[in-house]
Amino acid sequence: MRINTNIQAINAYRQLSVSQNKVSKNIEKLSSGLRINRAGDDAAGLAISEKMRSQIRGLNMAERNTQDGISLIQTAEGALQEVHNCLQRMRELAIQGANGTLDEKDRLAIQNEIDQLTYDIDRIARTTQFNANPLLRGSLLARPVITTNATEIKYEGSGTWNGNVVAEPSERGQVELQLLGNPTDAQYLAINGKYYEFEKPDDPTDPNDSKWGVQAGHIAVRVGSNETETLQNLLNAIGQNDNTFDIKASEINGSSLILKTSKNMSPSDANQIEVNKWTANVKFVDNLSNEATKPETDKLNAPDTSTNWKTIYLNFTELPKAGDQLIIDGVEIKFEDTSTPYKDGKAIVGVKDRTVYDVLAEVYNVIAAAKNDSKAEALVDFKVNGSSLILSTDKTDGKTKTGSNNGLDIEFRDNDFETYAGKEMEIKLQIGANYGESMNLLIGVVDSAFLGIARYADHKGVISTAGVDAEAGISVLTEEDAQNAIVFFDNAIRLVSESRSRLGAYQNRLEHTISNLTTTAENLTAAESRIRDVDMALEMSEFTKNNIINQAATAMLAQANQLPQGILKLLQY
Repeated sequence: MRINTNIQAINAYRQLSVSQNKVSKNIEKLSSGLRINRAGDDAAGLAISEKMRSQIRGLNMAERNTQDGISLIQTAEGALQEVHNCLQRMRELAIQGANGTLDEKDRLAIQNEIDQLTYDIDRIARTTQFNANPLLRGSLLARPVITTNATEIKYEGSGTWNGNVVAEPSERGQVELQLLGNPTDAQYLAINGKYYEFEKPDDPTDPNDSKWGVQAGHIAVRVGSNETETLQNLLNAIGQNDNTFDIKASEINGSSLILKTSKNMSPSDANQIEVNKWTANVKFVDNLSNEATKPETDKLNAPDTSTNWKTIYLNFTELPKAGDQLIIDGVEIKFEDTSTPYKDGKAIVGVKDRTVYDVLAEVYNVIAAAKNDSKAEALVDFKVNGSSLILSTDKTDGKTKTGSNNGLDIEFRDNDFETYAGKEMEIKLQIGANYGESMNLLIGVVDSAFLGIARYADHKGVISTAGVDAEAGISVLTEEDAQNAIVFFDNAIRLVSESRSRLGAYQNRLEHTISNLTTTAENLTAAESRIRDVDMALEMSEFTKNNIINQAATAMLAQANQLPQGILKLLQY
């Protein structure tokens, strides 16, 4: 018998440690619900289940992707339904306009509705988006690098937009007439196409005295006792016969009449109103410069600036590409790979490895340099906000009295726009859990130009470049035009039907894809569960067994620790 080493206790302790470890694992599995909590529980099972988990999670995400794809399709298809409704109404109106019982005013009313429906088709194409991405404008490359809210800037072809932006006038047009003495009888003025003939009475104090009368088609203006009275009579005659002018706003100062228009006017509007004289007694005075103008004919003047600034936005939809160009009131900004500093109204802005915001910051600096160089005179304010360049002008018209440009000239060129115009937008959906398991959606352009119903403002010229908004709708102003319009609307309805049909086929396919994904994910989840999850009943049985063994081992360890006490009996003798 030995007391230094208790082999029985060591053995019992070892068995107790083993049983306690088993009970610990049993408790861990029962509390987590997993059979494999660490690689040591089942190395091969862990590797297999993790691979299954990646597939399951990939399938679940693919299902979400597919549902997003269906939502995208439904968004596009819902917009196309409204396009269909517009086209059906337009075709109905064309049939109505083809009826011979209508007169010109009736067809004009029909034309106005067709124009508005055409504009709305472009609006739908422009604003229908999913996650901020336009759906009905076609390929991303077929969208202009710059868009604008300025209706004056129109597409001119070859990827070029340009226009002259002007502010609303804030002052009236006017002209100053100065009498150099009372006119003689039968002399006259032509103002805005109306003839005002001076009639000199024998007795100026008698309001009913008339010497000869006036020519047929002329308006009589009684010659007064002095120039002021004569001008007042002229002003009264103008007020009674031409509402273009505001008599109350017009002024008489001695022998001068400052004739002002009823409405605020720009220089070109004022220049449409001519004043011709057939009397040597009238002198034209330019109110703006107070200098004598041409001796026989003058046009009304109007300020070329306004307190009503016009502000436009140039929105950069993407980073400009090398070769694109922006011209702001004569300041040429070209986009290339690398930059060149501003000089003499020109600059090159680099776009390689840069963002839109970097490019706009440099464009801003170029404009600032041009303003310091006394260029871009029509530009009174400019700033950058996000991806937009904001420009303001106070110029009131595109043409001055001398015929030169007065407004803010804007031109931008997208070199590859027409190359991709009308091409379908391709959207790749990841509909599987693995590489390459994707599906391509093709969504075509559905704007008025692509549908063949976009026209220029004259209702005749065809706008055929997809992505360019219509200026007017198809003409139904005559019976023949209305008949021809029916054919165009039939073709447009067919094109939209084809697009909707294809989107419907995509949606049906994706719905089947979702069914397949959910079934596969369910089966893989069941297989992964069999590997990873614990069988609670079986594990509880193991726990009960191991717990009993643990209790027995504890009792035996206690007994083994008591065995060396038997040696004390031997030591008593």
